[in-house]
Amino acid sequence: MKVTKEKTGACEYALSVEVESERLQEPMRQAARRLNRRRPLSGFRPGKVPYSLAERMYGKELIVDEMLDKIGNDLYQEALKESELDPYAAAHLDIVERNPLSLKFTVPVQPVVTLDDYHKIHVKVKAVRVKKADVEEVLHRIQEGNAIWVPAERGVQMGDQVQLDAEGVTETGHKTESKDLTVEIREQMTPPEFGQNLVGLKAGESREFDVTYPAEYGDENLAGKRVHFHVAVKGVKAKELPELNDDLAKNVGSETMAKARERIQGELRTQKEAEARDAAISQALDALVEGGALEYPSVAVEHEVESMVEGYTNRLRQQGFTLEGYLEMTGKTPEQFHEELHPQAERRLKRTLVLAKFVEAEGVQADPTEVEHEIETLSQPYREKAGDVKALFSQGEPLLSITNDVLRRKALDRLLALATGKSEVANEAKQPTDAVGGAEESAEAK
Repeated sequence: MKVTKEKTGACEYALSVEVESERLQEPMRQAARRLNRRRPLSGFRPGKVPYSLAERMYGKELIVDEMLDKIGNDLYQEALKESELDPYAAAHLDIVERNPLSLKFTVPVQPVVTLDDYHKIHVKVKAVRVKKADVEEVLHRIQEGNAIWVPAERGVQMGDQVQLDAEGVTETGHKTESKDLTVEIREQMTPPEFGQNLVGLKAGESREFDVTYPAEYGDENLAGKRVHFHVAVKGVKAKELPELNDDLAKNVGSETMAKARERIQGELRTQKEAEARDAAISQALDALVEGGALEYPSVAVEHEVESMVEGYTNRLRQQGFTLEGYLEMTGKTPEQFHEELHPQAERRLKRTLVLAKFVEAEGVQADPTEVEHEIETLSQPYREKAGDVKALFSQGEPLLSITNDVLRRKALDRLLALATGKSEVANEAKQPTDAVGGAEESAEAK
């Protein structure tokens, strides 16, 4: 077998393979027999037809295709070994010629990453300050969450809860009707003119008005349509916020309002510090990418896009939606959605690649005790099933994923330590490792 190798793109090679006819004689006969078993010829037992007749009846092209289904991967593996290529993903096979047999394998190979002197990277973790207004904003949200609705003997205002009957008809004659509908009147309603037209109405009063729904509205009978409504207000309620006192504090787990403010301030500080740290890590990762030389196959970006689509799909499913429904609502095709994700996917890939190289250069490792502690932490919320979950997390793909998460966090810790001049924090024994993944997610979780 003759193999020639040619680089055809970034981390992509074409392997041209020519196979001697003598080597293929028996595989071709076996392929003909397999075809004959599936498609018997009259007068011959399945698998017993003479090869010359099989070639005449089935055609040499079909026999070659059948043969390659059986030995194509063996030829590919032999060509890989001879060419000393390390494939990143499955190759693409083209049959250049069937007689004599000539094949072309397009092989994406492993990315190549070279880092600059990352010790020159310098970032600062921004100092944080929790303002009084930040605490008051959280307290206001707590008030909103504990508010009650009380009847209001006045006209509708923005923020009120209104019980109403609504009858509408579109310009095309489609009718829509709602009885005893309860809505909160907000500027963010769709369309906003609906709520605006109710302002000032009291219980027992009605009004007629026209509104236009946006083209992307979820109900196709109303999307892009102008609708004439007749709305009768049956009741108006105003939101009554509780006082910021110790009783409210007890409802949210604090003994007094003073302690609630103190707890909120501490939680906000922790959140802001985490955000500042993540921003510094993101800056250091970008510097690591900019200072390095990267080459990777185009399929690597496509794999990253597919991973992101899967993530979106899972998050939508958890909220009771589907990706298909989301795309329909936003008016995007799957191809457009993939194209939009492409820049972010490429950025994530670059960060993952340079972080993996950084792990190798710095000898960062995930200690078994750290992995075990992580598994223990992840298992605890399952309570009585924690033991079963722990056993599940301690093997196979779940164990690899958790190990990579621990390793990634340690690598990011070390990178940040070096970039902020605190390298002693990450001073560990250097041992080579090759397990890493998903740096973008960790750095941008918030």
